[in-house]
Amino acid sequence: MKMKKQLYVLFTLVICVFTSCEKSDDHDAGSSAPSYVETEDYVDLGLDGLLFATKNLGAKSPEDFGDYFAWGEVSPKSYYDWKTYKWAEPTTEENYIYERIIFSKYFYPDNVHPDYAFLQPEDDAATVILGEGWRMPTFEEMSKLMSCEYRRAIKNGVFGYEYIGPNGNTLFLPSCGIIVEDVLINVECGVKYWCSDCATGNVAPIIDINEYGGVWGGKETRSLGLPIRPVRTEKATITRDLKYNVLERYIEQAKQLLATMKPEDYSVTSYQSLDNAYKHALDIRENALTQQQINEAAQKLRLAITDLYLLPKPSDIKAVDLGLSVRWASANVGARNEDDYGYYLSWGELTPKPIGYYRWDDYKLCKEVNEDDNAYSKFTKYVTNSAWGEVDNKTRLELEDDAANAYLGGNWRMPTSEEAQELIEKCTIEEILRRGEHVMKVTGPNGNYILFPFAGYAYWQDRVVFTVFCWTSDLDPSFPAHAFGFELTGFQNPKEWTDRIDGLTVRAVCP
Repeated sequence: MKMKKQLYVLFTLVICVFTSCEKSDDHDAGSSAPSYVETEDYVDLGLDGLLFATKNLGAKSPEDFGDYFAWGEVSPKSYYDWKTYKWAEPTTEENYIYERIIFSKYFYPDNVHPDYAFLQPEDDAATVILGEGWRMPTFEEMSKLMSCEYRRAIKNGVFGYEYIGPNGNTLFLPSCGIIVEDVLINVECGVKYWCSDCATGNVAPIIDINEYGGVWGGKETRSLGLPIRPVRTEKATITRDLKYNVLERYIEQAKQLLATMKPEDYSVTSYQSLDNAYKHALDIRENALTQQQINEAAQKLRLAITDLYLLPKPSDIKAVDLGLSVRWASANVGARNEDDYGYYLSWGELTPKPIGYYRWDDYKLCKEVNEDDNAYSKFTKYVTNSAWGEVDNKTRLELEDDAANAYLGGNWRMPTSEEAQELIEKCTIEEILRRGEHVMKVTGPNGNYILFPFAGYAYWQDRVVFTVFCWTSDLDPSFPAHAFGFELTGFQNPKEWTDRIDGLTVRAVCP
């Protein structure tokens, strides 16, 4: 499959973008779940007793960036370089390159001094500022986030990442970049956090959270300004009354939803999932024997609330005249607004599926499946070669298989490759930041525009974001297991092929 992901490397000061954006609700209805013990200070993710602070050191809220520190310093400052670094003593006034710096503490070029395996308490900003019990995390402790589920999230207009612990509790980390000298950079490219493991040479260990939310180990120049996420290891006291805290909150939330919502306004699958998870949670509350059962029920109910999908109304989608041969929809099929991703659909199917079901044996138009590798064998429709079934030489979706027409009705349909090519060749396409999210703005010759969110695509076991990839109505006649989409990120391509089973978004057109 010929796919491309676009990486963002934007060295610019964009904090004003985040702070000036219109405030919006969190994307995840359950993203504000507290730990089992009521506290605004820390959250227990179920990671062997490790408790994470709910906000960066110096921050007033979880979405606030907080203060930035050089490694081993206990106060924020206005300028971050070797000249201002506490533990560096230059040999000359004018030369601060690494080879000419004398470090007065924590300098071991090849290995860690046994007496200083970690920052000492007097040099640990978290301990000095917050008091005994709080400290900078070790690399091993921060690495525990690798075992958590994660996703991109927006909290009060600030872009970041939400990590979901094994017990269902969540932790929000804002994408807040680093400070080089007096400039905040890479705000859009993730966040790096200091670890307390001892520095070697002129660098110190960090956890690097990239723009996808992935957690990686690394090192950074110790004189730069990075945020700190404090931790503590005293275990919270879990009593019989408190250990149900998270589950009770989700039960109450689900109860209110089920009492006020109209089932016909939501997708049948998501409504049934919520109803089933709610009944299961009630049963667990009455009969649970272990904390694990409580955690699993809370997690299941949280996901059901998160995945609850309000069906869009056709009237929510507007036909926008860009000055082209057809008008383009203002939002994706299944989207409630232009920022919403909408449905992920296999080519020629009308129903979105859960992640993990974009497979040949779940594909409506696949007649036979090779059980050894789950590969296609025969198709029932849109076949140009007898090796893949009975030939019908149909290479363009009929309306009965067109998701745009099925959901929007009237003259709406999926675009052809030629219409996608016209969109790309005659419009101005630019990446912009909208409410903390990257979107592609497509402006037509007449000045009107539409927006495409970075919805990505779904495949059999996962979902890839950070791209704009939508279906056309055209089959690849040379290889009927493939169909064409169009891509608006990287090198704009009006005929990007991929497997028919993959879940792509649909942007409709009409006369």
